[in-house]
Amino acid sequence: MDAAMFAHFQDACAGLHDARNERRAAAEQALLEFRRVGSVEQCVAVLQQAGDEAVQFQAMLALREMVLGRWAALGRPRQQATLHFLLQLALAQASQPGPLMRAQVHATAASIIKRGWLENAGEEQAAALHAIHAQSTQPGTAEARRAGLELLTAVVEEFSPVTASVMGLSWEVHDKSRESLEAGYLHSLMLHGLSCAREAAPTAISGTDGGVCVAAMKLLIAVFSWSFSRAGGSGVWRVLEAGRPAAAAAHLRPPASWRDALLTPDCWAWLAQLAHAQCQQEYAQRRRHDDSLSSLAAAVQRLVEQLSGLSGDVFGPADAAAGRTELGLPPQASLRQVHLHTLLQMLLPWVTPPAAAVQAAAHAATSSDHSGAQERLQSACLSLLSAAAAHRAAGFEAASAALGLASSGGLLALLSELTSAVLSPPSAGLLEGEEEVLLEMWVELVTDPYKGHLGSSPAAIQAAAAVFSAVTAQGLQQAAGSALEDEDDVEGGEGLESEERLARIAVLGRASASLALPLLTGQLHGCLVQLQQSMQSGSDPSVPLEQLCWLVSLGGHVLADLAEGETPLVPLPIVQACKAAESSADGGNGGSPADSDPAQQLSAGLLAVGQHCLDHAGQAAASPRLVEVVAASLARWADTYLMPAGEGSSAALAASFGAGSPGGLQAAQLLVSLVLAALTRYPGETSLHEVVCSRLLAALVRRTAVSAGLVDMPVWHSLCEAVGRGDAGLLQLAEKVQRRLLQSLLLAGAGWPGDAASWAGQLLESTAAQLRQLGASGPAARAALQRADGLHLVVSLLARLRGAVRGTLPCTQPAVFQQFTSAAPALATLFDACRAQPLALTLVLKLGGEVVEQHAAYLSPGDANALCGWALQLLRTYSAHNLGQLSVASSATLASEALADRYLDLRALLKLLTRLTQAEWASQAVPSNASTAGGRRGPDAFEGAVVDVAQIVFAGLDILVPLLSLELLKFPKLCRAYFALLAHMLEVYPERMAALPAASFQTLLSTLRFGVGATGDEEVTQAVFEAAAALARFHVQAVAAGGPGLGANNAPGVDGTTPLGSLLQATLQRLIRGDSGLEALDHAAEAVLPLALADPRALQQAGDALLASCADSAAQASAAAAFSALLAQVRSAARLDRATRRAFGKVLTRFVEDARGAVNVR
Repeated sequence: MDAAMFAHFQDACAGLHDARNERRAAAEQALLEFRRVGSVEQCVAVLQQAGDEAVQFQAMLALREMVLGRWAALGRPRQQATLHFLLQLALAQASQPGPLMRAQVHATAASIIKRGWLENAGEEQAAALHAIHAQSTQPGTAEARRAGLELLTAVVEEFSPVTASVMGLSWEVHDKSRESLEAGYLHSLMLHGLSCAREAAPTAISGTDGGVCVAAMKLLIAVFSWSFSRAGGSGVWRVLEAGRPAAAAAHLRPPASWRDALLTPDCWAWLAQLAHAQCQQEYAQRRRHDDSLSSLAAAVQRLVEQLSGLSGDVFGPADAAAGRTELGLPPQASLRQVHLHTLLQMLLPWVTPPAAAVQAAAHAATSSDHSGAQERLQSACLSLLSAAAAHRAAGFEAASAALGLASSGGLLALLSELTSAVLSPPSAGLLEGEEEVLLEMWVELVTDPYKGHLGSSPAAIQAAAAVFSAVTAQGLQQAAGSALEDEDDVEGGEGLESEERLARIAVLGRASASLALPLLTGQLHGCLVQLQQSMQSGSDPSVPLEQLCWLVSLGGHVLADLAEGETPLVPLPIVQACKAAESSADGGNGGSPADSDPAQQLSAGLLAVGQHCLDHAGQAAASPRLVEVVAASLARWADTYLMPAGEGSSAALAASFGAGSPGGLQAAQLLVSLVLAALTRYPGETSLHEVVCSRLLAALVRRTAVSAGLVDMPVWHSLCEAVGRGDAGLLQLAEKVQRRLLQSLLLAGAGWPGDAASWAGQLLESTAAQLRQLGASGPAARAALQRADGLHLVVSLLARLRGAVRGTLPCTQPAVFQQFTSAAPALATLFDACRAQPLALTLVLKLGGEVVEQHAAYLSPGDANALCGWALQLLRTYSAHNLGQLSVASSATLASEALADRYLDLRALLKLLTRLTQAEWASQAVPSNASTAGGRRGPDAFEGAVVDVAQIVFAGLDILVPLLSLELLKFPKLCRAYFALLAHMLEVYPERMAALPAASFQTLLSTLRFGVGATGDEEVTQAVFEAAAALARFHVQAVAAGGPGLGANNAPGVDGTTPLGSLLQATLQRLIRGDSGLEALDHAAEAVLPLALADPRALQQAGDALLASCADSAAQASAAAAFSALLAQVRSAARLDRATRRAFGKVLTRFVEDARGAVNVR
């Protein structure tokens, strides 16, 4: 490299740091140009001549890009020469202090080794690694040994898919390289790192090993971070929720062949020596002034974390101990127990004594202390979490005796003391990360993600109870501190975080139910007394109110789970605690079962707080927040404990809250009274109203036994009468609250002993009458909608009617449908009048869709015909006023929250059309003179001749499709609804879709192409390919039968590709290049074959484009073979029967896998 070029390169590197934008941009262009036209030899020359590390760094980046980009052109000799130069450079750089340049040299050498890995024979692969291995073991300087270990670490990281760099290779190459290294060399690399670390450990503590020990441990860390192709262990890999502290825990599952290396006696004695040294005062003092000791501590801590998560087949069969017993052999500690004991011996000195360890970490967190106390505590907590997930409480208890902790309460007692120290002042709040990890550790100790509660020994119960006590004390303290905070300072995500934390605390409370529930009951009672005393004395009640809110919420979480689509059961540990209390009472320990039953006592405590809220409704002693929290917790409780079906979990609970018990009826009456008070005494508290209607009232009407008890209660009749009268206060509730309120009230009809239909009709009479009045004429409707109060009234009435329709039961259906039909003409009038009110417009469409969904199964042909006629009237009105154009005009700005409601009318219209197609009578034309059913009809309820559902849906699509835009289809809910309807119509009525006008058909095809390219939504993917398959299948079969098929709608474009052909090419593009191509393969297979038969030329064009884009000749050959097999399968497909489609699906799968490997490079 001549002097002028070298100077120019140096000047460009210096220009990168220039503050002037012009010079920096020119320097960047010069360096990019050098990478394009320069040579490998020039890069080597710069690296040999330059003394500036920044210049060397840019030369190394250019060298890597040139070698990988021009790999084939360089040839084998130049490739090997470059690698040899880099290995020598790494050795030369070893003694230099620049870690960034050293790391770049190692990474470049590793990438060159990987680039030629699969091209080399096994001997050459071994030789490449042996050269580095020899460098790291030669009796030369410590710097050279360290450099060799760092190079091996870089190789492992490069071959691991998680940390692999971009190389421009197909994914198949990356995967095969990983498999090759794992199968042939990874174990040896682990043994080498272990040997070097063991040898260097004695001198590492004094800092005289030259960094060899840290480098060896980093190699081990890289190996232990490997994603093994076959995970050890017989269970399914645990999938951790995102954001949980357990996600940071290590989970190491090597193959069984690694057992001898990892689990032999004294295998980790050197690591234990290093771990123990960190706790020595002299080491801490030296670490403050020696960065190498900080690196050593970090490596030790990370390695301990990884080893703590060791699990799987490496420990051997789980039933080995049982086999020794059956053979009459003496018991012996299993490898799993020995390993846990070894790790705990390393860990426990970091956290003992707990108070001192936590105090030191808290001091380090608030000062510039560099002793490593906080990092050590963090690592210990993560290691304990990993060990807890692998060994559970039983393993920890078994280790107590071997550790000499049996006399002091055992290991769990020690961990309980540690957790309590972290949670308690003065460290509380300073070590939040450690708090979350330790709480997660306790969850892992007492529960299993698949088996649930593991059962607890007395020692585990005592330890969990102590932690639960500390957590509740901290929660009460934090609640008191937050009582006087400004609500504006609370961030939006805190509610979700609080729910997750309460769920973790609840696990501890359940695991120690016999102790934790009485504790919680006493705290609840004491806090309620404090609140009452505060109100009597006139002092500020904020602190006891906030603490009571926290305790009530925690009590609900401990006692019961949310009813998310299932009937919740009493948690098993609580059942066990109740049974134990019952046995104790029966054994003559005194007291009634109810007095000793922990769940009954806590339930009574929660109900007492509910009674307090009822007695002081609307007063400061029962704030809206307290009532909301109480309602949410009592909703959880009622779903589980109030009049459950079958036998109760204990005699005390059955006697207090079971079906037919006085206590159960009293509790139900209290909860209904709380609902009524919340709705009438707290105006404007929308959040409170939503909770009592959507959760508490819904929980009350979910069981028939509770519903049957409600109908005889005066307070229930008061609530129904207030709703039935349409009291002004209740009509001011939010739209969602109105809907949930009526839905829950109607669902209570399941327990009505008499004429439930008559009761439902009375409940809805006022709502229907007001709608009839508002929609008596067009001018009246428009006048009402122009006023804010009138619009709110219309929205409230529509929401009520929707809620009633949603709550329809067989016994109340005639009355609900009668009230709807009596208001139907008025609804049509209102729909015509609300063209400027998108909210009301959307609600009418939603109401129509829900009436079809809930009542279709009950309707006679005449009623079905009338309902279809009413729906068609809405569609004609919608089309006449071109209401949807509002959404299309705003589609470019729909991402704005202020305009988001503009597309809701299209969604509601799609739902209405979809539900019409799902009705049983959807495929029939119903006669207009059929007899009616479902009660009395008004004389002008519906008008119209015979209506075909398909006719209505196609009329709706004719309106809808031109209004759609690609911007609108980016909204997931609208997109799902549209493609689901389109798939159904193309499947059932393909000939009608084929007869659409050319403009509408092309719009439909453009939406299908958009759907084919959409990724990330399983529902959309399935519906899109079902629609494409139905359309192509119709065309192929119709043409084969001598018909026109799609006819002119499938005419070739200027490039000779038909619309179906373009759909095929878009589908193949998605499968081969899309991020979720393989996930979409099962759905797309049904569409690709008929699309290929419809336009073989488009398939050939797609194959030619694929082969032209392959990364290299080998990938091109592989893709060509796969495409030839696919083409042959298409040509041999004489028909579209199941056997043909199944065979084609297998060939397509192989083709897509090969094609993705050929063109998707990294």
